Amino acid sequence: MEYVGEHGLSTLTLRPLAAALGTSDRMLLYHFGSREGLVTALLDRAFDGLAAVRQEQRFAQPSDLVRVLWQAFTEPGMRVAVRVYLEAASLAGTGEPWRAQLAPATTAYLGAAEQWLTEAGIPSSLAPSTARLTSAALDGVLLQLGIDGDEAAATEAVELLARQLDTLRTDTGK
Repeated sequence: MEYVGEHGLSTLTLRPLAAALGTSDRMLLYHFGSREGLVTALLDRAFDGLAAVRQEQRFAQPSDLVRVLWQAFTEPGMRVAVRVYLEAASLAGTGEPWRAQLAPATTAYLGAAEQWLTEAGIPSSLAPSTARLTSAALDGVLLQLGIDGDEAAATEAVELLARQLDTLRTDTGK
């Protein structure tokens, strides 16, 4: 993950990666089947942290979800995974194979986000579009943070998103 975070996904080839890891490209092929299999494993690992968030948290309000995700995304241990994910997401716009490699993990993440949001009071009819918009907004803030490094502005933008999501709740009395 560190190697790919430093060198990027789009130019990833097995021989330089294997050399950096002290192994052979054949061993990488043995373990991952192909370059695409390796990339899929990297993307799956990038999403592992989110699965842990889901298991450990209950969200009383949609804003809680946004704040927990933002905290997870910006932790030092997640920065490389986030960078790899954002590059893959950008490459997915160019078509295959990137789209096919990213789609399963993002579909699962959006499904989990829909469930989190519904549990936090977002109407089930709005949960799919709210999950997609929330994901896109967080991705955008992360991209901008990578460009300008302004953590205060990024956190302020996330707080605005969090407060706005709370206005969509069906049970506003909570």
